[in-house]
Amino acid sequence: MRFFEKIALWWHNIFRKRRISISDPETSNVSWYTHLSVMGIITLFTALVFIIFGVLLLLVAYTPILDTMPGYRTDASRSRETLLRTLIRIDSLERKMNDMLIYNENRILVVEGKTPATRTMPSDTLLRNKSIVAPSRADSLLRQQMESDAAYTLRESSASRRNINAVKPMEGIISERFNAKIGLHGIRMVGTPESQIVATAEGTIVTADWSPEQRNCIVIQHDNGMMSVYRALSSTIVSKGQRVAAGEVIGYSATEEDAEALFEFELWSNGKPLDPESHIIF
Repeated sequence: MRFFEKIALWWHNIFRKRRISISDPETSNVSWYTHLSVMGIITLFTALVFIIFGVLLLLVAYTPILDTMPGYRTDASRSRETLLRTLIRIDSLERKMNDMLIYNENRILVVEGKTPATRTMPSDTLLRNKSIVAPSRADSLLRQQMESDAAYTLRESSASRRNINAVKPMEGIISERFNAKIGLHGIRMVGTPESQIVATAEGTIVTADWSPEQRNCIVIQHDNGMMSVYRALSSTIVSKGQRVAAGEVIGYSATEEDAEALFEFELWSNGKPLDPESHIIF
């Protein structure tokens, strides 16, 4: 029983209030006093700790107080710089992915014989707005000379458009010529059955597949940005991703049993079909 009595007495003493006073030592008069218990002091101290913790938490969350601490500002700046570089890389990757998607969509349209829609900027400087800086008379004469059909013109004349490094894709005669108005974005050629089809210029095979409409079709991406398309092949001997040289055999034309399938050749640049006869001597 004495054990429980001691516990009860101890519990009673914790909650029993004591008088805390401030008195004048000369007159012994009490100038201030209050009554506190041990539990009251513990509660007051705990509440004070929670209040200080809450104030510090609010300061850290809503004020830049941590930037004033030694060593923390450097770490924070490094974190911000790392985050900024990461965001820049993500934006760059997103742009590259969009460019790749647009390129693949245009390539599919080219293979299907359709004209992809592209945004083009006017290459003729005479068509641009010159209202900001008025050109002088000498500048206008020089500009007209360089953009005309003179010897040193910046434009691509019909003679210079012929790529002397390109070879014709097949030995034969042209049966149907380029006519974009009727949907013929290239030329059709007739030759001996199973004639060799060669790459017109150096490049990389981006498509080498078969479909019922086009039969075997090969698309080559060239280093100068142009793209050549070879349709209605009886067989191919190249694969996607393969590097080919100018004049290298990539396949064969239709057989005697499939003579009505005329070989079709197309040239594309910046999403626009080009007349192959303007760039290759047949």
